[in-house]
Amino acid sequence: MRYRFAFMMILLTVLFLPLGAYGKSDKDKDQMKAAIDDLKSEVVILERQITDLRQGLDRNSGQMGTLITQIADNVNAMRQAQSRVADSAGGAVSAVNGLGEQLGATNDRINRLSGQIEELKKLVENMPKLPAFAQITPGDPEQLFAAGIADYHRGNYDLALSEFRTYVDSYPQSTMACFAQFWLGESQFAKHDYEEAIKDYDLVGTPPTSKCEKLPGAIYKKAKAYQQLNQPEAAQAELTKLQKYYSHSNEAELARQDQTQH
Repeated sequence: MRYRFAFMMILLTVLFLPLGAYGKSDKDKDQMKAAIDDLKSEVVILERQITDLRQGLDRNSGQMGTLITQIADNVNAMRQAQSRVADSAGGAVSAVNGLGEQLGATNDRINRLSGQIEELKKLVENMPKLPAFAQITPGDPEQLFAAGIADYHRGNYDLALSEFRTYVDSYPQSTMACFAQFWLGESQFAKHDYEEAIKDYDLVGTPPTSKCEKLPGAIYKKAKAYQQLNQPEAAQAELTKLQKYYSHSNEAELARQDQTQH
């Protein structure tokens, strides 16, 4: 019975080794190899014991025959476990190697795609930025304003500045003149020319006398420009003005969200 208990403990240890084979370290693999070697030694010892027991077996001793049968069964079970451990170890190595090859191929594809994306970005940046309108009809303020908006969104900021400036100079009494003035500030802001942006935002109007719908936006973006120039006190003064005169505007809500986040 003592031998049977020892054999069962060894068997259980070997049977559970394959469960952790995948993804283990070299140290764990070495431990598994050592366990297999120990198992081989135990098998050899057991085989010798079986031989000795059979030689001295009393043919009328049923108990001894049963013990020998149990030992033989244990040996066979251990051999099967050894085979499974070896197969699992081989499978684990193959799986890890296969996974490594797949990851390597995927990384190569990602690197190639990243390179292609960078090349496309450079091509787009170097492409000539054509105007939104091939020709603007003289005396058509709506087309001029639309061209300025389109060029702004296409990233043609210098062209947009020219078109909005022309609009403001040509149609100063138009209800859209203050809108064009606001987009002048937006174009300067997009170019990171924050000082010029502040000047253009200032010309949108002055609360509370100005009724321009773009005035809350101009005040908010003026505060943003001051923040970019590292002038927090000036920025806060604009935000205070925004809350005072246009507390229910979308820009005032954006300002409150900004203050909450910071």
